[in-house]
Amino acid sequence: MEKKRHNTAEQTVSTAGNKGVVSRMYEEGWGQGRLEVLDQAWAPTHVLHWNEQAKTDQSRTVAELKSIVSSYRAAFPDLSVRINEILAERDKVAVQVTFEGTHQGVYEGFQPTNKRSRFTDMQILTFAHGKIAETTLGSGGLKYFFGILDGSVLNE
Repeated sequence: MEKKRHNTAEQTVSTAGNKGVVSRMYEEGWGQGRLEVLDQAWAPTHVLHWNEQAKTDQSRTVAELKSIVSSYRAAFPDLSVRINEILAERDKVAVQVTFEGTHQGVYEGFQPTNKRSRFTDMQILTFAHGKIAETTLGSGGLKYFFGILDGSVLNE
């Protein structure tokens, strides 16, 4: 049986479209707090694959994911998000993204430090039907952002 080959033009449009969805999700959803963008970006049920240390996957609804973004933004009201690199092939987008902000609000029991923090992560996002269906996170997440793990608090 012959394998079906993807049309190169269709694949280019698809990968460019997927990169656009990821860019909007980080820049507008996370960076600007425009939660409606997240409805357009994420599949109704989304699976988060945590790093090797966490050894667990979690299925989240879009509403739960929006709550996570809102909580981050409440803890870091001056949050800025920068995409450093973004690559796409077939149904996957790899992105290196940097989050930076001042810890001014409580998040999951962590009291505000009023310190500026920076956190860079590499993530792989998998698309299904034009939306992000899975995210594989590459690090310890927000614990780096709060300076709990080595290297994230900026000296000012």
